[in-house]
Amino acid sequence: SDSDSEEEPITEEELAKLKEEVEEKKKLIATLRNKPWKMKKKLSVLKEAQLFVEKFEGALGKGKGKKFYAYKVMMTKKWMKFQRDFENFKTACIPWEMKIKEIESHFGSSVASYFIFLRWMYGINMILFGLTFGLVMVPEALMGKPYGSLPRKTVPRAEEASAMNFATLWDFSGFAQYSVLFYGYYNNQRTIGWLKFRMPLSYFLVGVGTIGYSFMIVIRTMARNANEEGGGDDTSFNFSWKMFTSWDYLIGNPETADNKFASITTSFKEAIVEEQESRKEENIHLTRFLRVLANFLALCTLAGSGYLIFFVVRRSQKFALEGLENYGWWERNEVNMVMSLLGMFCPTLFDVISSLENYHPRIALRWQLGRIFALFLGNLYTFIIALMDEINLKASYLIPFLEEEKIVKYNMTIWEASLYNGTIPENSTAPPVQVDPADVPRGPCWETMVGQEFVRLTVSDTMTTYITILIGDFLRAVFVRFFNYCWCWDLEYGFVS
Repeated sequence: SDSDSEEEPITEEELAKLKEEVEEKKKLIATLRNKPWKMKKKLSVLKEAQLFVEKFEGALGKGKGKKFYAYKVMMTKKWMKFQRDFENFKTACIPWEMKIKEIESHFGSSVASYFIFLRWMYGINMILFGLTFGLVMVPEALMGKPYGSLPRKTVPRAEEASAMNFATLWDFSGFAQYSVLFYGYYNNQRTIGWLKFRMPLSYFLVGVGTIGYSFMIVIRTMARNANEEGGGDDTSFNFSWKMFTSWDYLIGNPETADNKFASITTSFKEAIVEEQESRKEENIHLTRFLRVLANFLALCTLAGSGYLIFFVVRRSQKFALEGLENYGWWERNEVNMVMSLLGMFCPTLFDVISSLENYHPRIALRWQLGRIFALFLGNLYTFIIALMDEINLKASYLIPFLEEEKIVKYNMTIWEASLYNGTIPENSTAPPVQVDPADVPRGPCWETMVGQEFVRLTVSDTMTTYITILIGDFLRAVFVRFFNYCWCWDLEYGFVS
């Protein structure tokens, strides 16, 4: 019967022959793409080989071992499929990965590298935000006393009427100034809340962890990039390699095929530009003069940017001392707007200056990035130095407030003892004083002022970026798209940018 024939054992000779045939079919499947056959023949041979392997691979076992071997082969295949699907799932979970691949295929790796760097910075900032938010702001908001660790977290009585006005919140005063957004206030107690959370230690460790993590992630990324750089000369027969080895014959998705086609086209364009740049004949003396001139103009731009920031910060000191309510919106936000405008227009000016140098596009990009980095870093240091100067100037005007704080220091001690401990100092005979936190006098805090300036700068820079995109790029794109049909030339190719 059929059942008896299935259970008949396979001889050693038949087993060896079957095993050899299965191995040959497997080897054929692995090397089929390299055969100089027509695609139709490849597909038919591949289908026959796969069917043969699936049918007879389980027969390599004997008796009960046959079923176990078939089960083992099946689980191996399922495990390989799971690994492949999991790799695809991990790729899909990477934020904006497919969009960046599409950008890279149409505009080249140089443009895509900007978005990759932006995504990398976004991930780092999210982790740093989690450190500060989770270990400082959340414990302060949840485990602090009803009014925070100190009465400084409560809006003073004189400012309650305007604490929620839009103009006040826009300057990050009012409720924003006395919230956990501007942390830095804790009393002489080592712990807060029912968990006995050590807030001073948390401030210190979060600062150290932020610096340490930033340093380590940069070093790790630099080391990984250095290891990925291959050696050898890859410039020989560049166009031949691109022509005959660029296409991936395993692509089966039409959208992926279109992206690959655009990527190959873009790489050819980049290679042609590089080849043209390498064959240009240059006047070495004129080139040197233009490069010296370009660097001189870039240094003048950096120096002028720093001086302008220092000037507007000193000018804002005058506005603050005379009262910002006497001035308009521009005077109140002049420092932030000037820094945002410098960050927006100076890189464009550097791009114009770089056209004098006649560098290779890759070298020109490095010079451009270095100048932009120097611009932002110089503006930041100038801004901090100007703020320190402003703080020293305001200190002479804050002496009456400091004297008032010294006068009420004893009353504040009694109030804190009553609020936190329900007791008063042993050497005091006065009864506990019940004072609303809004009525507790407090002196000025220069750290909060610095934090407000940086937050204003961040918000104004973000708004300037979005406004520039909407007004500049978006409206220009709309103009080119709809007026290209009735224009004298192709705007999409020759629009003045």
